[in-house]
Amino acid sequence: MELRQLEYVVSLAESHSFTEAARRCGVVQSALSHRLARLEEELGERLFERTTRAVRITQAGEALLPIARRILADVRLAKEEVEAISGLHRGRLGIGATQTASHLLDLVGVLGAYHRRYPEVKLVTVTGPGHEMVAMVAAGELDLALAARTLEPCPDHVEFHPLLPAEPAVAVVGGHHPLARRKRAGLTELAASGPFIEFRARTELRKRVDEAFRIQGVQREIAFELGQIPEMVRFAVAGLGIAIVPGSFARDLGDATALRLAERELSLTIGAYVRADGSSPATRTLEELLRSSRSQG
Repeated sequence: MELRQLEYVVSLAESHSFTEAARRCGVVQSALSHRLARLEEELGERLFERTTRAVRITQAGEALLPIARRILADVRLAKEEVEAISGLHRGRLGIGATQTASHLLDLVGVLGAYHRRYPEVKLVTVTGPGHEMVAMVAAGELDLALAARTLEPCPDHVEFHPLLPAEPAVAVVGGHHPLARRKRAGLTELAASGPFIEFRARTELRKRVDEAFRIQGVQREIAFELGQIPEMVRFAVAGLGIAIVPGSFARDLGDATALRLAERELSLTIGAYVRADGSSPATRTLEELLRSSRSQG
């Protein structure tokens, strides 16, 4: 059994096409088919059922697939570990981040420092909701995702590493709001004092705000649902409603006010979601740089 054969098994299982699997592996189709046939002969089992219309993985193939993936991942990790010992940082580093994590961690500044230190690492970044970024880590499409700790358990083979202390949420109200002269308010009196400007559904901030109101047994009116936290703050400053946001977004508000919440447990903890079965040296280096940059700041 050869590593190349295991790569062919994984590629064919994912693509269901000899043509596409050969393209992914950078070989001609006949070579891929021949090497897979040799593996099946060695194992004494058919790994794929081939028809004129489709390729279907067999029960034996299903048994081999997770083992093949694990072996290939271990080989990649071993190579990266050896390269790290030699002082080499190369390859690709896929990073996902929510807008809250990017803001709180100064991601652009940290990535700039990382690039200057390891220019041979190709940095690839994507942004989006936390649940999408975490799913991409679980699927192996990203090396790490920077997002808030979720209310739900981590997916299989993914773990969360906190990078910052919990960030308390505050309620931003305009200067003419009835509670504008207060320093603190509870969710019940906030709900009675006007409509809310909310973050979009399925984001961790929105889920935590919804859960906090549910625990209090309070219904609230939602006037706006926006996709950017700074925009939520601007709407609140303009007197269009109340915005509950992480405290670091509520600065330089003019005559508007950021009220501390009586429900102090309403907060976000930002960290890194990584593969539980081992991160690459490049991933660990970035995580350490993110942590150290915040402690120095």
